[in-house]
Amino acid sequence: MALSGLVLLDKSALVRLDDLDPDLGEPCICAVTRLEILYSARSARGYEQLGEQLDSFRELRMDAETFAVARTAQRELAAKSRHRVPIPDLLIAACAHQHQADVLHVDRHYDVLAHVLSFRAIRVEEP
Repeated sequence: MALSGLVLLDKSALVRLDDLDPDLGEPCICAVTRLEILYSARSARGYEQLGEQLDSFRELRMDAETFAVARTAQRELAAKSRHRVPIPDLLIAACAHQHQADVLHVDRHYDVLAHVLSFRAIRVEEP
């Protein structure tokens, strides 16, 4: 069952996946996910290898609009005293909203963010 055309991968999901169900949509990353994955490299060579692996994914653009969407979402969550979500998660969710993508994750923060942004939070089912 296809949910949307694009599925933005959070690091929490990307590191747990062996194979992505093609019915979920086209797997994508954004600059924040790329930086989070590359941060985990143990060496310069490992960094290069991870970068090459990430190059196989479509990268969704992040720009000033992404940050404006994130600020609005944070303000809406603050009105409900629920704004204490990690900034990377906030930006990834804003990117998904901007590109009308779903978010594949293993992180409860996306469930909170989906209440104020237009994206579907899809939790990876762990074995």
